[in-house]
Amino acid sequence: MTRWRGCSLRVLHEVHPEEVLISRGQYRYLRGGQPTGQVEHWQITRLPNGQEVVRADVDGSQIPAGPHLLTHLQRRPDGRPEWLRLQYMKGDLLAAAQYQFEDAEVIVIRQEAGGHRRQDKVEIAANYVVDYHPVIAHDYVWRGYPATAGGKAWSIPVFSPDLWALGGDVLSGRALRFAVTPLAPETCEVPAGRFEAARCYKVILSDSVLAMAWYDSAGIPLRWHYPDKGYDFVLVEYTRGPQSIGSGG
Repeated sequence: MTRWRGCSLRVLHEVHPEEVLISRGQYRYLRGGQPTGQVEHWQITRLPNGQEVVRADVDGSQIPAGPHLLTHLQRRPDGRPEWLRLQYMKGDLLAAAQYQFEDAEVIVIRQEAGGHRRQDKVEIAANYVVDYHPVIAHDYVWRGYPATAGGKAWSIPVFSPDLWALGGDVLSGRALRFAVTPLAPETCEVPAGRFEAARCYKVILSDSVLAMAWYDSAGIPLRWHYPDKGYDFVLVEYTRGPQSIGSGG
């Protein structure tokens, strides 16, 4: 685990010199309008072959026994997920996993510190998207909503690592269904700026929890809000490229 040069983002894999920075930023996690102490740093880069890498660092160090999550997602040039690696720590728990995304299944390799290495296979509907928990990962909403749905509510298949499973099931994979409804574009104002005509969606999660989501023209989540639970995740810093790695940091 390292930090990218000059940046507070911790990464699982160093940035390759040929990667071009597309965007980076920070989310603040709120509850009842107040900071929880948890923050998320993220960046998106592009490789010369068109693949994209999304790195995220969810830092809970300001919370007693707070969770830490490091993720590294690689996407194919067509935007489909290729593989994901993550490291999760909370209290005495330390676990890591890798997920290989195939057409209609996910190969899961995971291990808890001091435990045995486990391998599983999760079958899932074709054209699924991936929710791996950082806010920057929530672009699965618009990626999973098909153009043929014509603005109607649509059930999308979602794969998600289970951070809350107990015992040997930690970081196992879940095949879920979320109901997504696009709403009229509207202005979204967050600490990172004012975004006119932001794309807006209503999302009903598999446990029937309601979420509201806003995105800018590049598909970056601006805000993710659970109105019934009081949780709010807002973009507080945002830089868009492209830039060479040497000019960033």
